[in-house]
Amino acid sequence: MKLTDKRFWNRCGNAVNELFFWLFIAFTVLLAIDLWCMLATAIVCLFDGGVKSFTLLKIFGIFGMIFVLFSNFTLWLTMYSPKIYKRLISLVWSKKLRLLYFLTLGYVNVYLLNLYYIRFRYNQYELTQYRVNVLYSVLVMFPIINIPVYVAAIRCSEQ
Repeated sequence: MKLTDKRFWNRCGNAVNELFFWLFIAFTVLLAIDLWCMLATAIVCLFDGGVKSFTLLKIFGIFGMIFVLFSNFTLWLTMYSPKIYKRLISLVWSKKLRLLYFLTLGYVNVYLLNLYYIRFRYNQYELTQYRVNVLYSVLVMFPIINIPVYVAAIRCSEQ
């Protein structure tokens, strides 16, 4: 097989996309576990107020930020693959997300906003050339701060 064979490079690209997709799933699961542990630790910290539980809350917060960044990064890398995008959108259209809302404490909305806003608002070339509104692209990543991006997406869809 020659290195210039298109099928070879297409299979390599598909394998890399599949790897990043499974990394996205792994980071999302770890983020969901971390969010639940952080919630339980915050409840214990409210009633107990000990130094150990507050330190544990900080540790879960740091891991949560790491998992947020890595899960969004891997989603951004895979969302331009048509095969993986169809797989993700079929999950959205099947309306089987209620369990995911519960398990991720609503963070699945951030992933859906990423799929909508970044994939359809900007193409891959514009994202790599930094000719985009970087503020919106960063705000999309955070669950509470992304409300202005939700409002902007709704306004754009109404026009």
